[in-house]
Amino acid sequence: MKSFYSILKLSPNIATQDSVALGLILFDGQKFRYYISDNKLKLAKKLTDDQTLNLKFMVNQIIENLSNVNSDKEEEKLFYKFDSLSNSSFFDYLSKYSNGLIQFSKPNALFEKIDDSSFEKLVYFLFKESVTETFTEIVDFDVSKQIVRQKLISKVENKVHTEYKFRQKTFPSIYFSYEMDCVGLNGSLIGAKSLSFTKSPQVIDKDISHYFTLISSLSSQFNKSLKENKFYLISEEPKEVGSKEHKLWESVSYNDLISVIHPEESNVVAELIIEKKASKFLSELE
Repeated sequence: MKSFYSILKLSPNIATQDSVALGLILFDGQKFRYYISDNKLKLAKKLTDDQTLNLKFMVNQIIENLSNVNSDKEEEKLFYKFDSLSNSSFFDYLSKYSNGLIQFSKPNALFEKIDDSSFEKLVYFLFKESVTETFTEIVDFDVSKQIVRQKLISKVENKVHTEYKFRQKTFPSIYFSYEMDCVGLNGSLIGAKSLSFTKSPQVIDKDISHYFTLISSLSSQFNKSLKENKFYLISEEPKEVGSKEHKLWESVSYNDLISVIHPEESNVVAELIIEKKASKFLSELE
């Protein structure tokens, strides 16, 4: 498929056709890449007043959809959706008919191979910014992932399964794909999943429900007691107490089947895996 990019824009006043470029959506022929400028979002805040309350949510939803399309392509499903969204004509349609706060530029074709380096150069050319200067919500989660990798994954990657993706075709008792930061067996199951609560409540709820379903399926298949297992949810507590996101976080915190810990505490899981001498056990399913 051909590579192209579209500029994601904020249009606070459709009548005057004024707009601010918020970021870049690029299809490299295989997957979507995106860059959202935190500096441009700060500028947008001054232009949209109370509408900015929804701006980051809308941008997050766009990014979430792109990530889902990439995941669907990787899992070899929903090709109709991937084929339509990865076609420049779809973004051409969006550029003509999107007339809300968020708009898209006409897609620009790219004729060279896109890799990390060329993507970074394009971002700098268009925004005079580094790709590390990206959307705050996403940076916060990426930082959390880095902490988990440093304090947990790097310490146990040769002992248990790390960044292991369960798939229905190799694990028939589940109907979805799900990635665990780590999972091992030592007589009982030990596992951890990092989860961002900056996503929409519907997505958070789905991820949590899938986690509980996976724990139940694993326990049943390997004849392990749910109470004897040690599963962790690694996440930062949502800042807004009383929000839907915070209520979901609280509901997991009160559940005895999962221990909720902060990313900075993820070394606790590594220490338990090492102490219990947990090991890999899913080789026959890979």
